[in-house]
Amino acid sequence: MTKDAVKKYTKQLGIGGMILHYISRFLTKAEMQIIGKMTRRFGKVKKNRMVFKNREMMDYTDNPGAFSQYLIDNGYNKEYEIIWLVSQKKKFRNKKIKNVKFVTAENKYGWSSPLAYYYGATASFFFYSHNSAELNRYRCEGQTVVNLWHGCGYKDAEQARKNQNSRADFDYALVPGPVFVKTKSRLWNCAPGHLLMMGYPRYDWMLHPSMNQEEILERLFGWKGRKAVIWMPTFRKSELGGCAENEIELPCQLPGIRDEEELKQIDAYLRREQILLIIKKHPLQTGWDQEEQGFTNIRYVSEDLLDRKEVRLYELIGVCDGLLSDYSSVAVDYLLLNRPLGYVLADYEIYKEKRGFVFDDPLEYMPGEKIYNAEDMIKYLKHLSEGTDTYMQERAQMLLQMHNKTESYCKRLAEYLL
Repeated sequence: MTKDAVKKYTKQLGIGGMILHYISRFLTKAEMQIIGKMTRRFGKVKKNRMVFKNREMMDYTDNPGAFSQYLIDNGYNKEYEIIWLVSQKKKFRNKKIKNVKFVTAENKYGWSSPLAYYYGATASFFFYSHNSAELNRYRCEGQTVVNLWHGCGYKDAEQARKNQNSRADFDYALVPGPVFVKTKSRLWNCAPGHLLMMGYPRYDWMLHPSMNQEEILERLFGWKGRKAVIWMPTFRKSELGGCAENEIELPCQLPGIRDEEELKQIDAYLRREQILLIIKKHPLQTGWDQEEQGFTNIRYVSEDLLDRKEVRLYELIGVCDGLLSDYSSVAVDYLLLNRPLGYVLADYEIYKEKRGFVFDDPLEYMPGEKIYNAEDMIKYLKHLSEGTDTYMQERAQMLLQMHNKTESYCKRLAEYLL
């Protein structure tokens, strides 16, 4: 317990919440030692049980959400008991599905139910996307741990993780294609055989959205227009420790933009061309003070809005005519759609110095327009509006290195594992 940590949790949760946080941490550690060790010693793996865990406070989303939903839609829950470890259990009180249970893990105070450790230890399959939160640290013999992960992009590992000598704590992890077997085996200190070039379950949402563009944009924003572009910058400022990006200073939260006046100029161009620009804040980004007030063709989308409107993020990505990103894995994912990409690289040099990249020359792996300022962004939007696409051949070549395509990513994974 440090002074800075106490300040952080007091700010987030209030004084009472801060106290509950530290009590919850104590209880959780005790539960892990008692429940976990006893279960491993006296319990055994239940062959028809699988557990899913996503990032805390982001329940039933991303790759675990996509894969478990596929299993349910295709009747696997008749044979398997599916346990979801969630932060907000009350959100699922009305979700009644045969053989599917929701158990509290990592709630807003950091507390996990004793049942989370029991199920985490006895499941035959433990699937997670960010980390297991040690909920299966004392797992029973015979469990298969699958790291579904949350994307392979251009960013190198945080310095703190580079200095770790521990080996990966999973049996399999997913990567999109051949080039990432090398980058991830180095990051996770594991043999290439542990990495499955099967892509991510969420790709099915992106490639086969349940609604068309008009329906999704109408539901989210009440908007109809000619084209839509989504901008998904990676985070710079966050509360994560050991992140060199925190040292990067930008004049605006959006890289490549100097001030609100430049955003207004972009908005004016969007209005003339009837294009909607959707800006998605990274979940880890802090200090985000942008607002859409005063803009006609710029909209901000949040996890909360997507949740309320029942639209999956990767379905939204899948109906957009173009993507703006930078060093994020979403740019790699978007290659599967074969649509125009714009890489916003205003802080490329400082990012290379502070965080670094997994490729010696990451620009060689970016088959799209390079954007450094607002003028470049308007050029990208102009090309999109006119239908000018000069990077189609480069995308096709890069696709072979970065992806292993299939019609259904969930189906391929299920047939391999189950």
